[in-house]
Amino acid sequence: MRYRILTKKITTGFTLIEVMVVIVLIGLMASAVQFTFNGNSPEKLLAKESERFSAVFNMAAEYSMLNSLELGLVVEESTYQFLGYDGESWVPAPDNKLLAPYTLPEDMELVLTLDGLPLDEIPLINTLKESEDIDLSFSGSELDDEEEKLIPQVYILSGGDLTPFTLRFQFNESADAYVAASYLVSGLYTTPLTIEGPIVDE
Repeated sequence: MRYRILTKKITTGFTLIEVMVVIVLIGLMASAVQFTFNGNSPEKLLAKESERFSAVFNMAAEYSMLNSLELGLVVEESTYQFLGYDGESWVPAPDNKLLAPYTLPEDMELVLTLDGLPLDEIPLINTLKESEDIDLSFSGSELDDEEEKLIPQVYILSGGDLTPFTLRFQFNESADAYVAASYLVSGLYTTPLTIEGPIVDE
């Protein structure tokens, strides 16, 4: 007489409710991470702008070396841009959007320090190439004689050297979003640049 032993096959897995709970938790975690990194606090806005400048500057230095071009940085109260040396003068770079003039968000300002170097043209300019055979991508963008000629405060030479500088990103004291903190972007003769902050003023 044969006996058949019946065994109940037990299957394990997640129920629909458990899966939905996990999806909701993942969504909440993703929202929390997005809020953390995309917050619009004044400090985070300063950090974002200093990181953008550092990335663009490092890119400009690589662009200068790869194309054997001499570049210069012009810093004003709330804007900065890069110029190219065409053998005679400094001219804008219209074909490269990243090197074009960039304006900081409202109420944010820049403070440039050149480690004791004067803000006018410095001896580094004498090392620039004056050959007429240099193929520059800045042709056709010469400034009119009536326009004020822009002179860089920071020089980026094609050999990889640059003028030592420190650029502070901060809010105006009269700004609604004013905070007693700032970010410093520094370059010491070569790239990459370094970023410090937030630095709280005492």
